[in-house]
Amino acid sequence: MKKIFTLFAVAMMAIGANAQETILFSNDGAYGNGATLASENVTVVLGNDRATKNYDLKLSTAKAYCAELFGQTVPVTNEDTGEVEQKTRVVYVVGGNNPKDGELDSSDKSAGSGYKPESCNLPQSGCYYMITPQKAGHICAFVIVNGGKNFYIVKGSDGTCLPISDFVIKKDADEPETVTVNDDFTVDEKTTGTVEFDVVANETYYVFCTGSKLSFGGLVFTAEGGESELTETTLWEGSVLVNGWADQPMLLSDGGTELKNVNAKAGDIVRFYMSAPDKNWQVELFEGHWTGMYVRWSELPLTNEDGSERESVIVDLTNKGYAEFELTDEVLAAAYTPQNWGGTFLLNGDGNLTCTKITIMQAGGGVEPQPEGEKVDLIDKFVSNWNGEETNTHNADGTVTYNGVQWGGLSAWLCDEDGNPTNWSMYSKLVFEFAESTPAACQGFVQCLGDDGEDVNNTWWGNAGITKLECPFEGKDMTKVKQACLQAADNATYQISAIYLVIDTEGIQETVLVSNKMMNDAIYNLAGQKVGRDYKGIVIQNGRKFIQK
Repeated sequence: MKKIFTLFAVAMMAIGANAQETILFSNDGAYGNGATLASENVTVVLGNDRATKNYDLKLSTAKAYCAELFGQTVPVTNEDTGEVEQKTRVVYVVGGNNPKDGELDSSDKSAGSGYKPESCNLPQSGCYYMITPQKAGHICAFVIVNGGKNFYIVKGSDGTCLPISDFVIKKDADEPETVTVNDDFTVDEKTTGTVEFDVVANETYYVFCTGSKLSFGGLVFTAEGGESELTETTLWEGSVLVNGWADQPMLLSDGGTELKNVNAKAGDIVRFYMSAPDKNWQVELFEGHWTGMYVRWSELPLTNEDGSERESVIVDLTNKGYAEFELTDEVLAAAYTPQNWGGTFLLNGDGNLTCTKITIMQAGGGVEPQPEGEKVDLIDKFVSNWNGEETNTHNADGTVTYNGVQWGGLSAWLCDEDGNPTNWSMYSKLVFEFAESTPAACQGFVQCLGDDGEDVNNTWWGNAGITKLECPFEGKDMTKVKQACLQAADNATYQISAIYLVIDTEGIQETVLVSNKMMNDAIYNLAGQKVGRDYKGIVIQNGRKFIQK
């Protein structure tokens, strides 16, 4: 029987709540002997029930308690009208054989005897579920336990069962009720709800009923010590299409600016919020310069042309709304290596997906955004167009409408009347902000005069769909700036709300590289304009920055 590997690794987040992983069944899945479901820290394997048939897949109407933990939106046929409606149900599986300690016989039936606590005889065939956590923690699982049947949670290492005091069965209700478990490990009435118990790392727990087929609908695992908060920070919002292997959006900045801003580290989780109206979608997450694929997500298991299983991670976008990817040191190294094109990530796939948001999940409260520093407005200086027939309009509200042509530019000429370049060494970056998401890719461009008298062109790539393009100056000589511009990568209209330079206000007394004409006791503002002693703010005098009050 072919195994189907299904992955739902969900780092659920609530302020003050424990970090959790949820494993659910897919309503479109097929689960036979040994079918495996796994999250980051826990694995569930279905027992050896029937060699010729999958576990039965069913739906349970869930009240508020179980709907919150395990509920999924699935199509349900209305018995009165015959119409298919979307309803919240718990998807669960149940086998066809009672669990016993022998192998399946020639008739595909479980053989041997049922489990007894005194004999520690683990089930070898029939309906049972094996749960193995990689960390110590707590399990909350959906079960349907028949009345009068012995319910056990048994350690695979020695066959001993957890005492009644070590697990809790709750009946599904708006306010869940704890169910009494009798001395013989039975409940008086059939109970749909949850069972909860603590687990240790790397122990396998067999969960089953003797003399009955236990229904099982997934679990929520909470790692011990997982009480540190996970903070979800938005890195990008917009709307980009991934479809037909033709629309392949690059996401986040070349050089990983967004990840740097939140001090991303290995182990952080990046979430891609996506919707997929088409069935049987798949999408690949690539490094943002096409240098390698990180992961393939899909709605259903994939096969190659030869019928072999194709590696993919199954994601339930309909109910969860996002897919997740864990950052590694290698991924961060690639992200932080700028190549002046591309982005941090690239999505490549089909199924008419739309990506609308990217966030990062970080433990310990995340990183508070640092103050950006004082800004120097430049938007009024961007008045020239070059390399095409593009036009621009400076609007009454201070914004600029730029109708760019491919590789044209909305430019600001920055040399003075004598042709001397401007010194930008006191600034940390140039920033373009957009009133609307960019309709096409664009590029920040700063042209400087090199030591040999030749022009040095510095560029920073911006993907389609961004609302801000940052051009950091780190490692670049910005002492002789001739011009700056925003280049359009395609014919498109860009609505620009702000263009400015940023200077860090920390360490304000540091020495600055300035031109000789500024080393004369005169006082200049950050735009290089001469000011009087009554000017208030950050100023430069004799090559030093300070605050004049």
